Amino acid sequence: MYMGTTYTGTAGQPLPTSAASAGSTDSSSSDMSMMMMNEYFTSYYKDYPVLFKNLHANSRASAFGIFVLIFVACFFFRGFGFLGSYLEHNVFHNYTNSVLVEKEDCECDPSEESEGGKKIGPEHETTTAPLLLTSHSNKSYSQIFKELFFPGMVELCKDSIRLVIAFVVVMIGYALMLTTMSFVLVYFFAVCSGLAFSEVFFNRLAMVLGVNRTGGPCSGMH
Repeated sequence: MYMGTTYTGTAGQPLPTSAASAGSTDSSSSDMSMMMMNEYFTSYYKDYPVLFKNLHANSRASAFGIFVLIFVACFFFRGFGFLGSYLEHNVFHNYTNSVLVEKEDCECDPSEESEGGKKIGPEHETTTAPLLLTSHSNKSYSQIFKELFFPGMVELCKDSIRLVIAFVVVMIGYALMLTTMSFVLVYFFAVCSGLAFSEVFFNRLAMVLGVNRTGGPCSGMH
């Protein structure tokens, strides 16, 4: 006499033994896959997938290759952000959100002596507060609506370029975030070192080219 557990379907009929065993196998495999996910930092990287199912390391050389790939991806992340800022200021000439700091013109000669007999040196010169180049507070609602939804073909082309750059920056940024969520130390430090080195590199490049990096698309993600 068979004394095993009987599985019933929706209509109260017993399921075949093969179906029951297949269901138990699928549930056990899914449980094992859930248990294999890292929940804390670990140095074990062998055969652990990174973003993609087939992207995993089975040796130190392959792990170093993934490290370099992540490191380069960080440079692409910073590089596309820098490209957006460069296009805004040097190609599109969009200075709406830019800030200028100008020195106040002093009517007196700094070499002349003041009433107290002391010379007015450069340390006493004052600077004006940051000034916006343009003001749009006097625009009507109809003009704002027109410029917002019907800016013209040139501006639409610029917005399409901004859209592509913003999409790439966000995509790479979230991919790097998911990489760090693997909790594998070698991949975590690849992201940290890549972002650090790329930040210093593109910050130096921005100073050399005179680019304000705070004005580009997705500049808040930097």
